[in-house]
Amino acid sequence: MIAAIRAWLVTAALAGLVVLHTVEAGQAADPPMDAGPLPAVQPSTAPTDAESAMLPSPTPVPAPQQPAYVLPSPTWPMFDTHKPDPLLDRPNAAQPGWYANVETNVLFVHLRNQLGGPVPNTLTGNMDFVKFAGNPLNPTASPRFEVGYRLADNWGSIQLGYRFLASRGTDQVISGPEDNIQALANQVGRVDFNLADLTYVSREFSLGPYWNMRWGAGLRAMFFFFDSQLQFINPAADVGTILKQTESNHLRAYGVWSFLDLERTMPIPGLAIFGRLEGTDFYARTSEVYTETVAGGPGAAPLGFVNRFDASVGPSILREVLGVSYTVPQWNYARFMLGYQYETFFHIGRQSPPDSSIDTRGQLDLHGLFLRGEFNF
Repeated sequence: MIAAIRAWLVTAALAGLVVLHTVEAGQAADPPMDAGPLPAVQPSTAPTDAESAMLPSPTPVPAPQQPAYVLPSPTWPMFDTHKPDPLLDRPNAAQPGWYANVETNVLFVHLRNQLGGPVPNTLTGNMDFVKFAGNPLNPTASPRFEVGYRLADNWGSIQLGYRFLASRGTDQVISGPEDNIQALANQVGRVDFNLADLTYVSREFSLGPYWNMRWGAGLRAMFFFFDSQLQFINPAADVGTILKQTESNHLRAYGVWSFLDLERTMPIPGLAIFGRLEGTDFYARTSEVYTETVAGGPGAAPLGFVNRFDASVGPSILREVLGVSYTVPQWNYARFMLGYQYETFFHIGRQSPPDSSIDTRGQLDLHGLFLRGEFNF
């Protein structure tokens, strides 16, 4: 009996193990509870072959095309000059715009007149040589006017300049032509010139806070004239007696010029020491004219003889100025300058006339008071 009960218990235990293993396997194969319901199967909407035959053919869509690139039309670069750059147009200097400068120099004039040339005297058949010392000239003023426009961003400025000088002098000398007895004579002489130039001017701020520098370069034209006349007093009435002699020189010159200005400010506001060095080099044509007037005899009119020589020369100008300047506060940087200048015009008459043993020379020296005013608008 006990053996039968044991057999049933073993059989029941084995059956329970089999049932437990079957339940665990089923739970592992089933989806989790929170996965949600499975999606419903949608019926196929693809058209059948018959339906496809009845549909129209699709219209082809062209691919988008990018427009061709067109270069912009060429234009000149534009610069805005209404607002100055504080790094280039310093607030402590004159600003861009129009300006005008005026000089009035009071000068002493010294002309080294060493002209000389032969004049054929058809009355006597001789070749008279006209040469005598030039006369002294009176002190005079030599004004210069400048007008220009200062560009923005420290591009410099463009200016026009014009200067002139005229002087005259007289004296009495005891003189006469060569191979003749000397006699008392009145002497009259003149000198004048006109200078015109077109110049580019630049300001530099690279020398430190106490220095100002300007330089300029450009083109220049000069028209120069000087002469001297010897008039004998109470000459004899004999035929061939020399009554008057003259010598003159006309010069037309074109060339280049440049200048350099340096200024050192002083402890007194607005006051400075300045200096200028200026040079000009020309190519020129000169015309020297020599005349002689002689007596034609009792009751006869005087006779005149003329000879002229043309040549190419290379005159030059060297000018030095030293003085003080004052910049007026709160007056648009207007500046006034006072100083001393020395100026030399070299080779204003230089050639070798034919049939003569000497060379002609001409040189003009100017020195005196330098006055200048600069105004900005």
